[in-house]
Amino acid sequence: MGQQAFSALFLTVILLPTAASAKKPTGKISDVAAFSKIRSYCVDSSDLPSDEAYDLKGFVSTENKPKKLLSKLPWTLVSDCSQGAPDVVVTMEFQKFAPVHDNAPAEGELFTIRAYLRVSQGTSSQVLYEVETAPSNNSLTGKTPEQANEPLAVQCHGAIYAAFWTLIEDVQRISQTIAK
Repeated sequence: MGQQAFSALFLTVILLPTAASAKKPTGKISDVAAFSKIRSYCVDSSDLPSDEAYDLKGFVSTENKPKKLLSKLPWTLVSDCSQGAPDVVVTMEFQKFAPVHDNAPAEGELFTIRAYLRVSQGTSSQVLYEVETAPSNNSLTGKTPEQANEPLAVQCHGAIYAAFWTLIEDVQRISQTIAK
């Protein structure tokens, strides 16, 4: 009986931190109460260069269809940020890194990309949520991004997908935490 109790205690000590860390949001949430009350959003690409704005608009248009990624977000998408007064505005920023130290790629090398997604309250510029992501083939843990083997447009799409996927997971985690 003592061995079983010890085994149960040991497993609890080992698994409890894992279970707790699995529920922690990946992104940074500045106001959990306000974040949990979001019901509508829009995606603003007006501050992006034309090619990045085009990629983001295309992504939102494609992924907002039934059974696609954005349909998993429990918020209603407002197509125009200036109309409909959404609760929050989602913006993205992209940063390109060269795989060499002088921040200029050698001939034939591709940039690697990071996406920064921010969710701000519609009536103010207060950031409620932010996350940094990369395409699945790039690591965010190292100081130097891994060399990319895909064109920039493919990496950009992958980074956008990863950012929205992380947002959706974090919305679900917060919803589960508040429901308890």
